[in-house]
Amino acid sequence: MRIKLIVFTLFTLVLAACAGSGPTAAEPPTPRPTEMPTPDPVILGREAFIRICAACHGPNAEGYANELNAPALDATEHASEHPDQQIHDWIVNGKLGLGREMPAQGENLTDEEVHAVIAYLQTLWTEEQLAVQQDITSRWPATPEPTWTPGP
Repeated sequence: MRIKLIVFTLFTLVLAACAGSGPTAAEPPTPRPTEMPTPDPVILGREAFIRICAACHGPNAEGYANELNAPALDATEHASEHPDQQIHDWIVNGKLGLGREMPAQGENLTDEEVHAVIAYLQTLWTEEQLAVQQDITSRWPATPEPTWTPGP
């Protein structure tokens, strides 16, 4: 009989402890935050590329989509010969070219989107091109030293 009383007392204490830790009638349960999946940077980059870059560089980065003659960014030309940092700078700040100019897109893309566009472009290159490009990127100085000084 004494064991039944002890078991009953322990059971009652456990129930009371569990009941005390949950929400009361006046206190609604706290909703769990919904985990948002991290977007795939390549998918995000393709979407940003189509929205911002495709008008000039072509929907598949094949280039020469309009009279501005923007070059191909796929494996057919030399985009893979530039480090990530330089490509990032050109997307954000624009670039002068041979008789043409790439407009700055820093106001139209977030930094995450710029990195995603680069990730997307890298999927268009051959494995060999990507390996060379990643090597160039790893050796590119984080903050390039100026190679010239302004004239007098």
